[in-house]
Amino acid sequence: PWIQGDYSAVFVTLSRIYSKLRDDIVPEAQDLTLKDFVRSTRKYWVKTQHVSQVKHMILQHLPVFQVRQDLLSGDSQMTNSAYFDNSQLELYHGRLEKRPQAIALRIRWYGLGDPELAFIERKTHKESWKGEISVKERFTLPPDMVIPFLKGEYSVDEAAEALRSKGKTEAEISKFKQLFQEVQKVVDVKQLQPLMRTQYMRVAFQIPFDATVRVSLDTNLCMIKENPERGDTCLES
Repeated sequence: PWIQGDYSAVFVTLSRIYSKLRDDIVPEAQDLTLKDFVRSTRKYWVKTQHVSQVKHMILQHLPVFQVRQDLLSGDSQMTNSAYFDNSQLELYHGRLEKRPQAIALRIRWYGLGDPELAFIERKTHKESWKGEISVKERFTLPPDMVIPFLKGEYSVDEAAEALRSKGKTEAEISKFKQLFQEVQKVVDVKQLQPLMRTQYMRVAFQIPFDATVRVSLDTNLCMIKENPERGDTCLES
């Protein structure tokens, strides 16, 4: 049946039609490179044979979100994430047991080939029964600065000056510096390194640049072991 095929371009067209029928109001484009996300999430499994049907149901209420239409012709984008941990899997167990202030740390980039930007992301678990809300914080680095950052060779002052040259406000730079230093410190103190990479195709549904309600659907998930016992580490390669 047709719902088992790949009709991503059709879904984008249908999404635009439904968006016009709803008369969606699109906010101005935002800079997503320095952003915090406070969110409440729910996750579900979808059978492969139902993926297209679920996409069609969602886009009747929310449009397909394409940040860069010139880079994303269909509805989905390759999403790559390298997750950090130490030999004791401290971060993994902290998240699994939902310990207060447990963090997940990852580097994320989009698309195939060499990325234009690397997103350094930290997710912090907070206890909902206390009225606290978990948060995701992130900043971006040029790909060639990721390894120097992880090794502590790329200083916060250098990074801040690069942002200043791009016209960022001092308030934005101050927030960036705090997260930059906290991530760099935890990598050093806890001896974190990339242990696992995930790759999948993600389609996101939301009003453009308004993540009040967002639905994402991931398919073709692969998990890859970083730093294998035999072979070069990801830092060396």
